[in-house]
Amino acid sequence: MKLFLVDGHALAYRSYFAFAASPLTNSRGEETSAVYGFVNTLLTLLRDWKPDALAIVFDPEGPTFRHEQYAEYKAHRDETPESLVEQLGVIRRVLDAMGLPTITVDGFEADDVIATLARRWRDRCDVRIVSGDKDLFQLIDDRIRLVRPGRGRVLEGEMDAAALHEKLGVTPRQVVDYLALVGDASDNIPGVRGVGPKTASRLLQRWGSLDAIYDHLDEVTPPGVRRRLEAGREAAYASRDLVRLRDDVPVDVELDALRLPDVRTDALRRELEHLEFNRFVRELFEAPAHPGAGEPAGGRRVARAGPGDAAGAPVGASPRGEGASGGPGASATRPADAPGGPSPPTR
Repeated sequence: MKLFLVDGHALAYRSYFAFAASPLTNSRGEETSAVYGFVNTLLTLLRDWKPDALAIVFDPEGPTFRHEQYAEYKAHRDETPESLVEQLGVIRRVLDAMGLPTITVDGFEADDVIATLARRWRDRCDVRIVSGDKDLFQLIDDRIRLVRPGRGRVLEGEMDAAALHEKLGVTPRQVVDYLALVGDASDNIPGVRGVGPKTASRLLQRWGSLDAIYDHLDEVTPPGVRRRLEAGREAAYASRDLVRLRDDVPVDVELDALRLPDVRTDALRRELEHLEFNRFVRELFEAPAHPGAGEPAGGRRVARAGPGDAAGAPVGASPRGEGASGGPGASATRPADAPGGPSPPTR
């Protein structure tokens, strides 16, 4: 079985800013860039990668445990643009119409929920994580890989341990220590001042781990790097705590509840027509049926839902028993309807 876990907010943000210089709008003047990009990516995923099960995971609206650990976590980020906030609501409607399950857990970021589900089910599935977030590199193993948004393509190929080593010069087990050294400006994680990617990978290739680097600090050369590591010891360990993903998030969702339905529902067609995504309508509802498309799925909740969802191409319908809502604030929703790829609205 192939299980795909989609980082929902990351995909929505990427889709929104891809059109920042020339936003897409419909005839009513409503901006649709994020919705269009989100739906297009999902439909490409469903058509080309043919998942058996899928969930779209979103961040909660409030703070998470990392904000409690570190008051400056993501503190420098700008407010989410109002237009994107509005489009996230539309994305949720489209996902509901498609019958695709979404999951949100209060107090935990999407990355932690993805880590929990990927490791929980890795022995039962080949897990693919759709995200460009480098924090998720730490999850890669022989059954878990990343599918990253591409440059000039909707999705790139799979990233496995070999591709990760080629990119960063480290193994999946070293990713947490690598990020502890270099930090992450997008999340305001400090790392060690003056230690960049090349130095971090060289240190980890030589010593193997952050702990070993500090155990052999007097052997580190050149002296300037040694001094930076000594000055940044506290920041390195604090950063490591922040970048390490939790895989014990209390989310009570059964794997069978994530089996892919036929997304081509009447509700999805209405949403796509309202958005004026005419190409998606043609591909999903006027083209010959995709092989293996089953009966349409009905809208429903699998656990308590959070923000955002998007559409995909029809794949074999699957059982749709309700999943129980999990730990505090856990939520997943399963809506109903269609696959395909929309035509761009007017610019």
